Amino acid sequence: MKDARDWVAHLEAYLPLALSGEDPEGVHQVRVAGRRLRAYLDLLGFRVLKDDLRFLVRQAGRVRDLEVALGRPLPEGFREHLRAELSEARRSLVALLRSPWMGALLRALRHLPPLDKGQARKRLRRPQERLEARFLELRAEPSLERLHAFRRALRRVRYAKEFLGLSAKRERALQEVLGEVNDLRVLKDLLLAYLHRREDPEARSYLEGLESALEAATRRALEGLGLGFIPRG
Repeated sequence: MKDARDWVAHLEAYLPLALSGEDPEGVHQVRVAGRRLRAYLDLLGFRVLKDDLRFLVRQAGRVRDLEVALGRPLPEGFREHLRAELSEARRSLVALLRSPWMGALLRALRHLPPLDKGQARKRLRRPQERLEARFLELRAEPSLERLHAFRRALRRVRYAKEFLGLSAKRERALQEVLGEVNDLRVLKDLLLAYLHRREDPEARSYLEGLESALEAATRRALEGLGLGFIPRG
C-alpha cells in the first residue's frame, strides 16, 4: 500500500505531464495525489499544508472538470466556450505548478513523518463519523447537494482506510456509482453558467437531455445506497 512518500513521488512524476497538457491523465493524477496526501495529513492530525493541498486540488480540478466535459458530445457553441475556459484554466495551473510556491510545497511534503498506526486508527473515527452523518442527512432529505457531500466524505474515508491497510472495497464500489452523478452534475453547472451568459437554443435543448441523464444516474446511485429517489428540480 502506498504511503506519503509514494504519493509525493507520484505527484512529482505526473507534474511534467500536467505541465505539457499532452494527456489529461497528468492533471488527473496530480489531483488524486493531492487528495490522497490531504487524507494522510488527517491521519497525522496535521493542519499544516492542508490548505495548500486543497488549493492545488481545486486548481487541478477545474482543468480536469473541463477536460472530462469536453470528452462528451456537446453542442458546438458550448464546446467552443469550454475550450476557451480550459485554455485559461490550463494557463493558471501551469503558472501555479511552475511557481516557487509549488517547489516549497513539494519540499515540505517530502518531510512528512510516518504514521503512528495506533493514533491514526483513532483519527479514522472522525471521517467515519462524518460519513455516517452525511448519510443520515441524505436519507432524511435526498438532494444532489447532500449526495455530493456524502461522496466527498466517502472518498476521504476510503483513502484513510487504504493508508492503514484496511479494506475499502465497499467505498471504492460506491465511489464508482457516484462518479457518474458527479460528472453529470458538473457538466450541468458548466452548461447553466454558459446559458446564463449566452442564448443558445441548441445548448438549451441539450440541457433537457442532460437533466434526464442526471436524473437517471441519481436514481441508480440512490438505489445503490438503499435510498429513495430525488425529485427533479
